[in-house]
Amino acid sequence: MTTITEDIKKVIDMGKSLPPDKIVGGLKSVTVMEGKENEFESLFRELAAKVRDHDKKCYYYDLTKSEQPRTYLVMEQYENKNTRQQHQKSDHGKYYLPFQY
Repeated sequence: MTTITEDIKKVIDMGKSLPPDKIVGGLKSVTVMEGKENEFESLFRELAAKVRDHDKKCYYYDLTKSEQPRTYLVMEQYENKNTRQQHQKSDHGKYYLPFQY
């Protein structure tokens, strides 16, 4: 994991190479149950690997640990709205959704 500032800079730099109407992304804050941080990080690594393998129009998908206890930021960037919706409906997306704490 990198720092929030480094990750946000990566997203901004990637977005500069795409037309503004093509960029769809999000930043989600996730707070996990106490003692489940390692499990959450492991599951996220699995999910991120599947996203890289299957969601070819997802340009950025990463996790950053917040300064707040047990809190993470998930950052994602897709080519367009349809691509993001496909990610949300994918088998890997459906599998990992229940594991969000």
